[in-house]
Amino acid sequence: MTAAILSAVIVIAPFAKSEPVFVTESLNNYALGYMSWGVKHMGLDVLQKNLEKKGKLPEVKVAVIDSGINTDNKYLKNRYANDGYNFLDNNTDISDSEFHGTMVSGVISDCTSSNVKVLPLKVNGASGRGNMKNVAKAIHYAVEHNADVINLSLSSEDPNHTITILDEAIEEAVSKGVVVVAAAGNQGGDTADRYPANKDNVLTITSVDSSDKIAENANTGADVDFALPGVLILAPYKRLMMVDSGTSLAAPHAAAAAALLKSWCKHLNQDQVVDILKQYSVDLGAKGFDNTYGWGMINLSKFNVNATPPSR
Repeated sequence: MTAAILSAVIVIAPFAKSEPVFVTESLNNYALGYMSWGVKHMGLDVLQKNLEKKGKLPEVKVAVIDSGINTDNKYLKNRYANDGYNFLDNNTDISDSEFHGTMVSGVISDCTSSNVKVLPLKVNGASGRGNMKNVAKAIHYAVEHNADVINLSLSSEDPNHTITILDEAIEEAVSKGVVVVAAAGNQGGDTADRYPANKDNVLTITSVDSSDKIAENANTGADVDFALPGVLILAPYKRLMMVDSGTSLAAPHAAAAAALLKSWCKHLNQDQVVDILKQYSVDLGAKGFDNTYGWGMINLSKFNVNATPPSR
């Protein structure tokens, strides 16, 4: 069973309609912390600043189960943990054999303060494909290595709802307070047909543009929890930058939001994080929850960092 990454790049995902755009202007124009429009659109820039005013923040670890990370990209310097692992080759070589994991990690780094570290767990190779058995191993590894959030910008076809290979690993993660985020997919269909996006105990994220309009080809359905920035997102690519689109880039916006909430209160569990995200979401589409936008667009700009955290 293979896990396909959810990119808008034609060679990886032939259903996509757009090619990535390479950034050719000086990279000195960009600095992590608000590179792309999604950070401000979700109020994460404001939340970052308010959290940093409180003083030293705890380390929060976000496991990116993907294609690895390019450690030479200057925008990711000091933003990844040193205990990453390669499940393809069973070694510690986390180098990104294409670009997907680097971009996902870049979104998380862009959206969060420096206390948030990416844990790169490599399960996909140069083809953008991998084995779900390795994804399960990576989830267990993430829990063992104290990840606070797990990002899964990958999926397999599951039209008959028969895939269960990640169930035990995800259940373990959630039971230990880890927030698990999954991309909805870019097939222009129903999230019910994509695994693990169709699981009840993950945060399933679809993609919208800067006008909060659902992205072309973004999967929707009753499993969608939130609709977040995923169109024309600027993120690190190899040693450079690239603009790309897809639910793969929407999901790490949710992972980043969860990581910032964990920076505020480390013991928050997934249900508590989701409750806060619902409270601070802007309704899109039909009133209330709907099958296109879920609970809508998260906006944490008015989150009160001085509030009393919920009990364990």
